[in-house]
Amino acid sequence: MTEVIDPVRRDTDGPAPRGLISLRQVSKTYASGALRVQALRDVDLEVERGDYLAVMGPSGSGKSTLMHILGCLDVVSSGSYHLAGTDVSAMSERQLAEVRNNEIGFVFQQFNLLPSLSALRNVELPLIYAGLGRAERRRRALRALDRVGLADRVDHRPGELSGGQQQRVSVARALVTDPTLILADEPTGNLDSHSTEDVLALFAELHAADRTIVLITHEREVADHASRVVTIRDGELTEAPGPVSR
Repeated sequence: MTEVIDPVRRDTDGPAPRGLISLRQVSKTYASGALRVQALRDVDLEVERGDYLAVMGPSGSGKSTLMHILGCLDVVSSGSYHLAGTDVSAMSERQLAEVRNNEIGFVFQQFNLLPSLSALRNVELPLIYAGLGRAERRRRALRALDRVGLADRVDHRPGELSGGQQQRVSVARALVTDPTLILADEPTGNLDSHSTEDVLALFAELHAADRTIVLITHEREVADHASRVVTIRDGELTEAPGPVSR
């Protein structure tokens, strides 16, 4: 489908956003011939620095589209998106790529590790793209792997690691650039219950260290590990009622 952008509603009125993430009246529409599908509908969302937010919704709810918008992998059709005070909704693709590389650490359900590379080399990849020298890349990657408890697995390839260990490598890769935001898309979707608890405990540690985390999930028991939960259905976002209990 082709995206539809409404230039009339690109800018929104109101005071400057104060949070790390500010979505205002964000909509996303795709078109295929005469068919128009509205994946997001006038979404408002504020996320402060240090928040641990879970976005929960079933398949087809719009949560993947929201993740793509938050991760600067796609652009809004209307409304505005500010990240760390900067309006990214009107950026060029090159500018968006810089934001993705410098400001956002991604954790995906499928791990997205290169099977021929060691854990260390996989974690170094974002730093290679950033142009850092070999010694500095190694130092930062070793520190990130130590942070996720894999200092003794740096030379192991993905096939030599458990699912939980592979996901921790991907978390280390997300951390290695010291991003403003950690964006985790169904990070426990391919894990058993033990590995799920292991990875969620790691996210809790990162949150305690004032990292900002947005976790996309369809599972309530996963969402309940966050300090705040919003639900999405038919492209509309709703704050979960009451505090999340653990």
